[in-house]
Amino acid sequence: MDQSRKNRVRAAFAGAGMAFAVALAQPAAAQAIIAEPMRIGVILPAVDPAAPAWDQAVARGAAQGALIAEDEFVFNAEMLGMQMSLVRAEAATPEDAVAAAQRLVAEDGVYAIIGGYDDAEAAALSAWAAEANVPFINVGGSSDSLRNDACGATTFHVEPSAAMYIDAIAGWYVRAGFRSWFVLSDGSVESRAQQAHLTQTLTQRHFGIRQVADQTMPAGGPVPDNLVAEIARTGADFVLLLMDADDQLAVMTALDEAGLDIQVTGFPYPDTQTRAYFVAMQAAAPTIGTNNRVTAWEATLDAYGAREMNARYRQQFREPMDASAWATYQSVKILYEAAFFGGSLDPDAVVAFMAAPTTVFDVYKGIGTSFRAWDRQLRQTLYLDKIADDPTPDTFDMAILVGELPAIYMAGTDPVERLDQLGTLAAQSTCGR
Repeated sequence: MDQSRKNRVRAAFAGAGMAFAVALAQPAAAQAIIAEPMRIGVILPAVDPAAPAWDQAVARGAAQGALIAEDEFVFNAEMLGMQMSLVRAEAATPEDAVAAAQRLVAEDGVYAIIGGYDDAEAAALSAWAAEANVPFINVGGSSDSLRNDACGATTFHVEPSAAMYIDAIAGWYVRAGFRSWFVLSDGSVESRAQQAHLTQTLTQRHFGIRQVADQTMPAGGPVPDNLVAEIARTGADFVLLLMDADDQLAVMTALDEAGLDIQVTGFPYPDTQTRAYFVAMQAAAPTIGTNNRVTAWEATLDAYGAREMNARYRQQFREPMDASAWATYQSVKILYEAAFFGGSLDPDAVVAFMAAPTTVFDVYKGIGTSFRAWDRQLRQTLYLDKIADDPTPDTFDMAILVGELPAIYMAGTDPVERLDQLGTLAAQSTCGR
């Protein structure tokens, strides 16, 4: 690491405490010096210059999240007399990702893999990791199938599940008084699964809610000419879009141009959580595009360890920290701590440490979190952003944090039980069955 990067890390490390402070707080017996080099593999999305700005933002955020994590934890390891490094690769397809993972293990000696910036890549890496017995952290695949029938024995999920996102959307909008829901999906297997969980959530956890319509718009297809009339006919007061980023934007634009005054949000795939996507929404649909959006991370979060993390990231990269950067950074942190506190780079030992119910990770969301025993999903809070009404020269100001779910500090409640209100419950899980 060059001297300027070392100086940046020392300053941030002293101010935030970060992993070394966590290490000092652990029982002394759990702190073991790892003699061999600690190498973590990160399979980043390939950057396509022709891709939409929001896709490029995911890739850029992932690379920057890896860089800031490397700066911090290489320095941390050096202070403790250990060697640590990140070994990077890029992948444009699931097949490329698996090939890269095989090379990282065979040629570079990594003990764990981070990747999966979409569902297909996450599924391929999860299946490979189970066969190869390599710890794998999924940072972008939200599909519930990855946590149920297709769950991997060595896979852990930092990316929130689709069920968690759907439960959060239901919680916020039901409590806000929206009772008539119009659901528009693209008809894909994934959107049908999301729709099924939504129906379950609205019928089993909430009362007085009606899905007044469940319609399909084929992926990449034109927005139906009669969509506005259909929404008006059903008396819907809320529209939920279960489709990809491009189709969500097309629908929001059409509804906005028709002058429809209604709350609209879409499923929060990683690219739709970027500031670049917020800018596009606001520009294409100045009214509907400034509604609320669900995110796994918010760059304006100003509490817990998030304050230092967000400030350090913004200072170094001159842009806000998007969810892909947060997920990549935290995945490095988790794997580093699993090896250090577990005292081993052995795959079985790393997996066992991460899966243990007594293991707690600080992901800067206000409370120590853990992975669920039944689906290896990281318990965590989610955020609700209000998109800015007017254009702003600083994308940091493109969103305002207006909600956090679940409320983990209510008196007399168990934080783990409260966090488990989002997502698949143990009794519903089909992982391992």
